[in-house]
Amino acid sequence: MIFSDFEYFIFFLFVFLTVWYLFPAVFKDPSKETRILHIFLLIASYFFYMSWDYRFGALILLSTFIDYFVGWKLGKTENRKLRLFYLYFSLITNLVFILGFFKYYNFLANSTNSIWIPLFGKEALPILNIILPAGISFFTFQSLSYTIDVYRKEIRPELDFIKFSLFVSFFPQLVAGPIVTAKTFIPQLYEEKKFSDIPFRIAIRFFILGYFKKAVLSDQIAPTIEAIFGNPAGHHTSALWIGAVLGGVQVYLDFSGYSDMAIGSALLLGYKLPINFNLPFIATSVSGFWRRWHMTLNAWLRDYVYFTMGGSRVSAARRKFNLWFTMFVSGVWHGANWTYVFWGSLNGVFYVIEEFYHDFFPVKKDVKAEPKKGPSFKLKISKWIQPLQWILQNSLTNIAFFVGAVFFRSLTWDASWIHIKGLFFFQEGTIRPYMWKDFAWIVALLAAGHAIGYWIFEKGKGKNIPGTLEFCFYPVIVLILCLATPENSVPFIYFQF
Repeated sequence: MIFSDFEYFIFFLFVFLTVWYLFPAVFKDPSKETRILHIFLLIASYFFYMSWDYRFGALILLSTFIDYFVGWKLGKTENRKLRLFYLYFSLITNLVFILGFFKYYNFLANSTNSIWIPLFGKEALPILNIILPAGISFFTFQSLSYTIDVYRKEIRPELDFIKFSLFVSFFPQLVAGPIVTAKTFIPQLYEEKKFSDIPFRIAIRFFILGYFKKAVLSDQIAPTIEAIFGNPAGHHTSALWIGAVLGGVQVYLDFSGYSDMAIGSALLLGYKLPINFNLPFIATSVSGFWRRWHMTLNAWLRDYVYFTMGGSRVSAARRKFNLWFTMFVSGVWHGANWTYVFWGSLNGVFYVIEEFYHDFFPVKKDVKAEPKKGPSFKLKISKWIQPLQWILQNSLTNIAFFVGAVFFRSLTWDASWIHIKGLFFFQEGTIRPYMWKDFAWIVALLAAGHAIGYWIFEKGKGKNIPGTLEFCFYPVIVLILCLATPENSVPFIYFQF
């Protein structure tokens, strides 16, 4: 069950009507209604998650029990060594025995055996038929944020097991984020929810925009991307560049579309989830790009990896290493494959290069100059240079991302290097007209969308549409989306993470 499937609309409609119409009619006591509501949402969340594979319900329940127990124990002791023991217990069980086994065991076994077998003629580790649970990286990191924050005494332990379980398994963001921390979500479980407080227009806008990104745009270009990445050696250099750009754009459309639908779904139930993407392709630096891309993961890595290592309160060399290592962890988090490891490391290198550039050319702070009479020659020149500078910096930032996207989207390590070689050394091969067509319309639409988004959200120039007029357009929008949606839906890319 994915957000763009008809089954999800039926499921969510049932949950919505139960929460806002059935429960208020049956339960007159607000406290009892809230308790039953949380239990119902918890059951609905487990049903949603177990619709992929019922066996994985036990896995998320195990992770919930472990971190609830650790938080409870941390709240009962001030002994530093004992508190550290409980924190390590949470880290090891979650990262090694749950995430490590299910996501990384076969990767480790294959990598080890590739060295071991030529030397000794037999396997060092057996290859197991392990099915990767959907969204395991998301709910593991989310649950870990709770134990770390309790250990740091930034939040109090949550003693209500139902509330804590709902925090871990809340279905809108369960399998692909946004990653929610306990200190931002658990307080919402103590707030009284009122139907009149639901921002319907904002929620519906989020969901429609997310559906449009995922089902209409991302799924439309998926066949072109699969054709190019499935055989990079057989495609022309131009086709490989098209594949690199479309591959990166597809990840954005797919994941930001899911995030938007998750935010919309949660808002309709009375809960706020954090924004996960903020117009990343208008960024003019590597650091600026990652502040706008998968914002909740990058915030998690900043708070629990980068700051833990000392952040910027260390030497210049150590700070650069901290930045590189944080991006390396991001690559490892994304997938059990050398392509993801290299992708994270490469983006870390881009980060460090940018830091060296700023060492030699520090960013100048804006200083208000004295007003001068008459036109200034320097001012006229700067009006021409600034747009050109923005274009150059934006182009370099996006090229760095799209080159990295080759490793992110490639099926194998060898295929990624064949693709990279074809990008920078001319290669004969196949180039179809439909590839140029897909490239042209999706890039034009993405550029227009970012320009409109920048105008509305960054500049604050948007105008609010009358509510009645907006709701009148919804049936037309739904009809257009239904006609434009491909027959075969493509699974969300981030479900594998």
